Amino acid sequence: MTVSRAFWKIALKNIGTIIMYTVILVMFGTMNMSASNTSVEYEALKPPIVVFNHDENVGMTKSFVDYLEKNAEIKSGYEDDDRLKDALFYDQVVLAIEIPKNFHQDITFGYEPEIKMRSSSGYAAELGKVVVSRYLTTATAYSKLHLSEEELAKRIATTLEKETKVEIKSKVDSAKYSKATRYFSFANYTILACVITIICLIMISFNRLSIRKRNLVSSIELKKMNGVLLKNCCLYALAVWAFYVALSGIVVGLDVMFSLYGLVYAVNALIFCGMATTIAFLISQLVSSQGAVNGLMNVVALGSSFLCGAFVPAEYLPDSVLAFAHVLPSYYYIDTNNRVMNLESFDFASLWPIILNMIILVGFTVAIVIVTNIISKKRQKIA
Repeated sequence: MTVSRAFWKIALKNIGTIIMYTVILVMFGTMNMSASNTSVEYEALKPPIVVFNHDENVGMTKSFVDYLEKNAEIKSGYEDDDRLKDALFYDQVVLAIEIPKNFHQDITFGYEPEIKMRSSSGYAAELGKVVVSRYLTTATAYSKLHLSEEELAKRIATTLEKETKVEIKSKVDSAKYSKATRYFSFANYTILACVITIICLIMISFNRLSIRKRNLVSSIELKKMNGVLLKNCCLYALAVWAFYVALSGIVVGLDVMFSLYGLVYAVNALIFCGMATTIAFLISQLVSSQGAVNGLMNVVALGSSFLCGAFVPAEYLPDSVLAFAHVLPSYYYIDTNNRVMNLESFDFASLWPIILNMIILVGFTVAIVIVTNIISKKRQKIA
């Protein structure tokens, strides 16, 4: 049996492994894509608040309450303190405001009345505080003009009615390309798992002592046999890459993959597949059993996927985790996918961070090859 035939026979014998990881990619990758769908539309949030008004609802006090009703969702029925505490704890309301007595007079005469506030934590609570602060800051500024209460309320209302127009300059449909980003980022795990597991099992089979002895007395030279193995390993990795890129056309959409964005995703995945192949060669030099291969594969594939943002988006990971992730090649592969999603043009300045990530991946590949050669030579001397 030729080396190539033996290689592919072992690979096809483990086709179930490839199918299993492909199913994982489609299932969890699709779930990730659904969870990452984002809208580019802007909608102002009205935080739910409670207002306890201890002043007369006239003049500046009425102006303040009317402003709060317009910019927040005012809740009622929380006069009981224990119920209010529960509502704040469970974010049913995010802010409780107490308007003190003589509020309308104090504001008119330029004093700064103390507004007592109790809040929950989070974005909505902070937004509620900003809403209150915006009114009080504007009122304080106008009160220095010594206007009548009616004129003061009118000036404040006119100023606060002015709205800022939000215009989205980016022409990139990031939601559309975020699906491809999540697919290829999750593929970090499946590519590493498929390439490392199969190649290591094949290399371990050829490195068994009985097989090595048989090969030594065969007509084929050891150097030539290793060359054939390397060529077939590269062909296998290329087949894995081609399969997952073709699958992405179905999962993500052909319109995305037949674009410049799709080309960058595919090239990035190709470089990563090459790097995964070198990791597989390195592991095959370190272990000699299937159990050890599975153990190391899980450490490499799962560990890098969790730490580098394949499973959980990088923006949700702690800074300390991301700082450590920089020493792993998966970080640069996933970072490239994230950058492609927000590309607005394909000029050199925009592409340079992506090119740099790819260069770093190639650097990891070369470094792993060098380490593998050193270990291989030492093992040959020992043998």
